[in-house]
Amino acid sequence: MGLSMEFYAGDANTIGEAFSEFEFDGIRDGTAALAYADLSLHLTPEDLDILSKIVGELLGVAPLLLSLSLIEQVGTIEEGEGGGADVVDSAWVEMIASLDIGEAGEVTARWIEAVSKAHEQQLDVTDAAIKAIGSLIQLCKTAIAEEADVIHAWYL
Repeated sequence: MGLSMEFYAGDANTIGEAFSEFEFDGIRDGTAALAYADLSLHLTPEDLDILSKIVGELLGVAPLLLSLSLIEQVGTIEEGEGGGADVVDSAWVEMIASLDIGEAGEVTARWIEAVSKAHEQQLDVTDAAIKAIGSLIQLCKTAIAEEADVIHAWYL
């Protein structure tokens, strides 16, 4: 089983508690979180920093790396060895939310190209990847509109 990477919008404590207790259904189906985006695309955590750089380039702003934008841990699995859930800095959320949903395809294409170069292997842009990026953009827009937290979670 590979690394799963997900984003949730909602109350940080509620999401962190559900994550820590393996109560994923509620944070994925909208009952315990406002929105959910699954970026489990056979990626590494560094690939999300590459995404951050691509978004910064497209927007003409200095990129905010996701790895440096995780500001508070709100959940863990196996004392952090099996997974973690962290609040994402609102500046990163605003950067992603600045994209239009219609830009998901272009963002994904540029991102996959950069990830391919970083890993020295050819990766293809898939519908699943475009959908994941579109979901992330929408999640960040929802979080801003609802004044909600965004949580980045990973688990094995």
